[in-house]
Amino acid sequence: MLTYDRMRRYGGTWHLERRLLFPHYLFLESGNEEELKKELRQYSRVFPVFESDGKLVRVEPEEEKLLRMLCGAGHHSQMSKGYIRDGQTVVTEGPLRGRENLIRKIDRHKRIARIGVPSAGYFREMQVGLEIVSKS
Repeated sequence: MLTYDRMRRYGGTWHLERRLLFPHYLFLESGNEEELKKELRQYSRVFPVFESDGKLVRVEPEEEKLLRMLCGAGHHSQMSKGYIRDGQTVVTEGPLRGRENLIRKIDRHKRIARIGVPSAGYFREMQVGLEIVSKS
């Protein structure tokens, strides 16, 4: 399960919360794809969501690389922090540092950023935590 940090305000203060990055997905990692398929066939009546047209949905290599970079070995993306200067976003800490080009939209009120994940010729969006501490 991949998770990310985000800030939410309730009770008059901001709180750091951990959320599921892909709430409707389950990721399985295996060194042997055929063995994994064989094992999952035993449970196909219980978990039909594992299959799409009779095949497992595979994470593309560029998607996997980005997810590993954002989430690390702990499968968790920490909150990023940054600022906006002259219309340009600069991330100073967190997994988005140096990867500002992935940011598609910033919601400063909710303290999240929607980023584009390249996937087989198109961009799939996901959201991660981003706090903009100043804007000039």
